Amino acid sequence: MPTATGPTAIPVRSVTVRTAPFSANTWLDSQRISTPLAPFPRFSERRSSWRGPGSDVVWVHIGTEDPAVFGIGQARGGAVIAALLTEHLRDLLVGQDVREVARLTAELGRVAQPYAAGGAVAMATSAVDLALWDAAARAAGVPLYRMLGGSPGPLPYYLTAADASVDLPADLLPGAAYVKVPMPYGPADGPTNVARNVEVLAAVRERVPAEVPLAVDCFMSWDVPTAVAFARAAADLGLGWIEEPLAPDDLDGHQELRRAITPVRVASGEHAFGLRAGLDLLNTRSVDVLQTDVTWCGGLRIAQTLATVAGAHGVTFAPHASALQPWALHLLAATGPGCLAEIMVGLGPPAGVPAPSEGPGVGIDPGDAGF
Repeated sequence: MPTATGPTAIPVRSVTVRTAPFSANTWLDSQRISTPLAPFPRFSERRSSWRGPGSDVVWVHIGTEDPAVFGIGQARGGAVIAALLTEHLRDLLVGQDVREVARLTAELGRVAQPYAAGGAVAMATSAVDLALWDAAARAAGVPLYRMLGGSPGPLPYYLTAADASVDLPADLLPGAAYVKVPMPYGPADGPTNVARNVEVLAAVRERVPAEVPLAVDCFMSWDVPTAVAFARAAADLGLGWIEEPLAPDDLDGHQELRRAITPVRVASGEHAFGLRAGLDLLNTRSVDVLQTDVTWCGGLRIAQTLATVAGAHGVTFAPHASALQPWALHLLAATGPGCLAEIMVGLGPPAGVPAPSEGPGVGIDPGDAGF
């Protein structure tokens, strides 16, 4: 196996992988949310009934001989992605210079392609890529946002909550760009699904100041007619965007929907795995808001490229779950205007206004990730 050489090389000495539940015992798994499995009654009431280990977090710790130079990355996919990392990709990292992020990510992405195009490969390479970026920034002694060309300070944000019963953080609500809630019903629930969803949104509107727009998450479980009908029925509720009404590869559907519901915006992209899938959404003018997940898309450079192209197209870059992902906050600090962080109320520690950490790397202590 080739190894890093030269007096300045910082070789990888260890790659440790662990998994942990992401959303167990939270509203994401306990309440009714319309999902792609909604047409199947045994899976329609709770996401936890079908998601299995695929929803679990995968943590990666990359170590070197210098205890101060290490990196932590994250993905999802649980035991499936952990197996790909530990049984194949890990051995290809040991001995390599931890700072050669672009080369190593590209290599591993190609190595993993035979397993599955899309999600599995993108998630596994994301976890490694993020850990390498963290280690490279620690080696340089700077916060990651500095390596990406960013600057410190608070970031614009929006809030995602379970429903109207949630007490939204009083200190964050006035500054929120949007308040978003998941929709419980979809076409599989019959002809009253639109009216029932509007009732849910109306209850949220009563709890949110009129000047703060609302948004809804449909988890790829609607269709164009349903989304159009909902946008029209919710016209008086300050609806700002409809998120993931369709599968991300339904580009024609996204374009049709955008034309039909303007000025309501269309958001998508968290399940667009890899650079090409994200660029397809942007270059076909299929979205107004791009929600790339940095732990799923294949790596930080892919996310940064998508952020740059989104800005050129006038599309808001709003990475999925970004307030829970320090790598995403560092990326947003280097993105500039036209971006939003997502704060998921009730998940993770109490949230303040999101901002990147100031210490070297991304600011995760190994103990916080279970290492």
